[in-house]
Amino acid sequence: MGASQSTRKLSVDNENAVQLSPEALNRIQAQLTANQQQEQSTPPPQPPTQYAPPPVYYDSQKRQDAAAEEAYWARRIENLKRAHEKINSGMQLEYEKTLKDANKLFDMVQADKIVLECYSANPNKSLLCSVIVNQFNDCHHALVLSIKV
Repeated sequence: MGASQSTRKLSVDNENAVQLSPEALNRIQAQLTANQQQEQSTPPPQPPTQYAPPPVYYDSQKRQDAAAEEAYWARRIENLKRAHEKINSGMQLEYEKTLKDANKLFDMVQADKIVLECYSANPNKSLLCSVIVNQFNDCHHALVLSIKV
């Protein structure tokens, strides 16, 4: 089933094939040999001589290029410095804001120490510290409400 090739052969004669006359073949061969002889007789073109500028031109050009590069990098550094200062000022503002918020929280912790000192000074008389505890509680609620808003 298709695993082996067929032993039968088919041959077709192409009667419409183009046939050249001997004169046409001779003409084509003559043109090919003439083209080959013409290519061999023509020397390859010499590359044009290039103008070489004097060495003084190279020196001045190098100096101009170096000055342009120096100016470019100076501008680039100044732009980076300005961007760095802008970032630093933003970070400084955020730092001060965070420090202010942290100090508010630490003030509350210091009030906590006052309550603990009252309880340790009056171990059996906890009602004596109720005023201080109420003040601390009011402060804490005010702080929680200010953070939520």
